[in-house]
Amino acid sequence: MRRRQTGRATAASVMLILAAGSFGGAPTVAIAAPASDRSGPSEVADPTAPFRSSIKPLRDGVGKRPVAHGSLAQASDRKAGASPARMADPFTRVPSDVSGGGPVPRSPVAVPVEATVTASPPIGHAGFNGLSRSSGPDTNGEPPDPYLAVGPEHVMQVVNSSFRTTDRQGLQLDIGSLAGFIDTFSFAGLGTASWFDPHIVYDSLQGRWLLTVDGFDCAPDGVDSFYGNGYLFFATSDTTDPTGDWTASYFSAPDYLIDYTAPGTSTDKFAFGSNMFDMFASGSCLAPDAYAFAEILFIDWADWLGTDGSFAYGGFDTASTLFAPRVAVQAPATSGRLHIIAEYADGPPGPNAIYISVTGTVTSGWVTERVQDLTAAGIIGEFLPPPAPHQPGSDTIADAVDPRPTQAIWQNNRLTYVSTYPCTPAGDSMTRDCVRVSQLNTSAVNSVTDPTIAQDFLISENGKDAYMGGVGVAGNGTLHVVWTRSSATAGDYPSSYAAYQLPTDAANTVSPQELLKAGTGAYTGERWGDYVGVAQDPLVPSAVWQGNQYAGTGAEWKTWVSRLQPLGTTYVPIAPARVLDSRIGNGLSGKFTANTARTWQVAGRAGIPANAVAVTGNLTVTQQESAGFFAVTPTATNTPPSSSLNFPLGENRANNLTVPLSATGTLSAVYKAGTGRKSHLVFDVTGYYLAADSGATFKPLTPTRVLDTRISTGLAGTFLSDTPRTLVIGGTHGIPLTATAITGNLTVTQQSAAGFLAVTKTPIAVPPTSTLNFPIKDNRANGVFAPLTAAGALSIVYKSAAGARTHVILDVTGYFEPGTAGLRFVPLNPSRVMDTRSTAVLSTLHGVFHANTARLLPVDGHWGVPIGAHAISANLTVTQQTAGGFIAVSPTPPPPVPATSTLNFPLADNRANGLVTPLNGSGDTYLVYVGGTGRTTHLILDLSGYFE
Repeated sequence: MRRRQTGRATAASVMLILAAGSFGGAPTVAIAAPASDRSGPSEVADPTAPFRSSIKPLRDGVGKRPVAHGSLAQASDRKAGASPARMADPFTRVPSDVSGGGPVPRSPVAVPVEATVTASPPIGHAGFNGLSRSSGPDTNGEPPDPYLAVGPEHVMQVVNSSFRTTDRQGLQLDIGSLAGFIDTFSFAGLGTASWFDPHIVYDSLQGRWLLTVDGFDCAPDGVDSFYGNGYLFFATSDTTDPTGDWTASYFSAPDYLIDYTAPGTSTDKFAFGSNMFDMFASGSCLAPDAYAFAEILFIDWADWLGTDGSFAYGGFDTASTLFAPRVAVQAPATSGRLHIIAEYADGPPGPNAIYISVTGTVTSGWVTERVQDLTAAGIIGEFLPPPAPHQPGSDTIADAVDPRPTQAIWQNNRLTYVSTYPCTPAGDSMTRDCVRVSQLNTSAVNSVTDPTIAQDFLISENGKDAYMGGVGVAGNGTLHVVWTRSSATAGDYPSSYAAYQLPTDAANTVSPQELLKAGTGAYTGERWGDYVGVAQDPLVPSAVWQGNQYAGTGAEWKTWVSRLQPLGTTYVPIAPARVLDSRIGNGLSGKFTANTARTWQVAGRAGIPANAVAVTGNLTVTQQESAGFFAVTPTATNTPPSSSLNFPLGENRANNLTVPLSATGTLSAVYKAGTGRKSHLVFDVTGYYLAADSGATFKPLTPTRVLDTRISTGLAGTFLSDTPRTLVIGGTHGIPLTATAITGNLTVTQQSAAGFLAVTKTPIAVPPTSTLNFPIKDNRANGVFAPLTAAGALSIVYKSAAGARTHVILDVTGYFEPGTAGLRFVPLNPSRVMDTRSTAVLSTLHGVFHANTARLLPVDGHWGVPIGAHAISANLTVTQQTAGGFIAVSPTPPPPVPATSTLNFPLADNRANGLVTPLNGSGDTYLVYVGGTGRTTHLILDLSGYFE
């Protein structure tokens, strides 16, 4: 990878406290009080002041920070130096051991409850070794502080002062020192800094990786700093590929240590929450007990990603009574509001829980919308100091844990955070470490309304310590928890465990704990980390990834990276049910306006159960005012990464699709066209997937033609308009009579009039929905999910002018059968795995297709499809074709004249078709463009799921 040589121009930096200086190398910005004011900002010097009045806004907008560019590939192996000692939680002290009941909450708020264990099955998948103390290049220290993020093709882990990038199978692509990476940006003055507490986040809305690293030096300049400097370095990738170029900047704090920074995100901002400690002249310039205040900073995404080479920022300092602010990571980002949880000192035995919300933007104005001491308000209980965890032998891990919140995430109006808490498990007589998972409902939050408690539970076990937890929420709403478990029992070394809560589970319940990786020895170090990262998979709505730590031998800590994902889903076919018709106010009322996403409810309507996780259906555009495309996604976005239906002006057009539902059972669609254009949209559901065994599983077939009326295959002679015909499929072509539905491709040809075809389970002369819309003189295809009768039959009717006739073709690519013997379906967030127009190589295939030359597309192992997948669902689009023709997709190399077709098209028409196709034994599929000699075309493939 090359270092980016050109990019944003640098600009002068305006210091918040000190005078403006020119950009000569790296600018510095004071984000706290000058060294002469050791009490911190004057507005917050009184720690007894009411919390709201303790917020000190920074003067955002008065100046802009410049940026620089660099690459992970150019990172040197420079060591970052020693990390600071654990900067103590100023509000609590960790007891060495506690017998009996432990600390007693002082507030009248209900205490967290022990989670009820459900009967959900284990979900851990095979993983791979992550960074360890001995792995290098800069990991030889404690604590491990492991964090990770997952993008479309990559897994990135940061631990201590090192980074490592792999593909989803664990193949290492890049590894290096974070100090070396920071050096590539050539920021003056940072070359001797020590770096620690890294975090990495993948923001799926922006398609960027966000990295933060805290740093410090004890090198005062005698002008701005007299003891040393604290640093907050941050960077974002320029694309979805973290091995490419990055853009970075940093904040500096003369005479303050910036510690325990964690990033958070919203739709329009990213933010940082940090602890600030005073520096001193003696020793290393650091003192663990010199806590000063907390700092919140935020930056507009649009400003940061702009082209002027600089950005504005906003934020506020707090009183010294607030500690460990966690700005929630939105996964995915769907709101502009920032949600913050933190500790607030209010006397022993532990700090209260504080909630802060921030709305607006830096460039247009922001406000701290709501600030509330949740414990004092009776909403949720305080944080309490946990004991030191036990392990075999005489040692406890003395400085392993404290009560601070270690991670916060937000999704669908639920703010979830995790901490370690003292509890006495059922049947136990001793206070143990317990992982506390707290969740707030933020749906009603505004300037006068607080969040409410949704659940507050403990993961605990008789005779065991459970500590240092991490939480993640999958796209479908499944809550995942990972933690370390150990005890004094022989062989019960610090090990990595996980559990989960399905969206349909009751509050305060969790699945049985599952061992991810067993420790192999007692840990002789003193610190076990400050946090653990669990990351949502941006492509697989049911999955998260974890990189938790476990003990090796002696002071060796190790990490294990793996995907946490329940079993795939089963399918239930239904008679086509219309859940959206904007013409008549079904689902949504009125036309879609171009470039404005809209959302409608699917689950819980028209016979689709509330627990459906994905649907199949037919999407139809009508009355469009301009050519363009629709994109259907689980969550609303005006800049979709894929397309679902392409169309010209003045034509009703349909396309089959498979799409996951959001965690609340909704779908969203956006019409991409010229500004102000409008269109109606119709969506008919043909089946749904459940995360249960009650539906049917899938058996893929090599594409097989079961109907071609031109040559009397299946049925003989043309279809007459308004006259349904029945086709028996079960018991033929390898499809058993027990099949409940088929997947395939329906094609119309030689039609004498425009109209539509409707595929139904039984003969219907006036169908309520349509499957394939078409004009005259156009061979046109559409994918189908079609239910079968008990006799293995389906029916087709041609709706057109009286007396009109047409030929019909049906190619089958698989079938569904009751039971669990077949393949389960795993829905994916729509993602582009191939675009031959792009200069970027997606899954190794790019450049035009030449007519009659098959090409191999590697699929499994890419873009969320694991090694071993047997089939995929996708949307195939043709564009820039130099002649009409068709595309055939198959698991084996097709003959010169393929026996089946997937997508038919004329010249000069962007056209798409939904498909299900089996993969060969190597996880690949073949595509061939059948057209005139010398003709070419581009193809696009957007994945929507896989079968395994």
